[in-house]
Amino acid sequence: MTRVRYDRAALRLEMEGHAGAGAYGADTVCAALSILMMALERRMEERAEKTLPVIRRGAGSFMLECRPEAEDEALCRESFDTVAAGLALLAENRADCVCFRMEGEDLEEEDEG
Repeated sequence: MTRVRYDRAALRLEMEGHAGAGAYGADTVCAALSILMMALERRMEERAEKTLPVIRRGAGSFMLECRPEAEDEALCRESFDTVAAGLALLAENRADCVCFRMEGEDLEEEDEG
C-alpha cells in the first residue's frame, strides 16, 4: 500500500510504499501516483526561484516541499492542492492500494475568504 500525506500548512506532500496493484513496471496505480508527483515536481522546478522546492526521492518514497516567500505562497498552494485532489481521488477509487491523509489548514477557511 502507498501512504500519501499532505501537510497543507507546511506545503509538503509525502508518499511512501508500493501500491501493489500489479507487477513491477505494470502497476497502473503506481504509475498514476508517480505521474501526479512528478508533475508537481516539474511545476515547482520551473518556478524554483519563487517556490524554493525541497525534493527527496528513494526506493518507494518521494517527498516534495515548497518554501516560498509570502507573495508566492498562493502559487505553491494552488499546485499542491490540485495534485492532492488527484491523489485523494485515487485513494477513494483504489482504497486497497492508496491511503491519503491531509493535515494542516482547513480547506473551508480558504473558501470563506
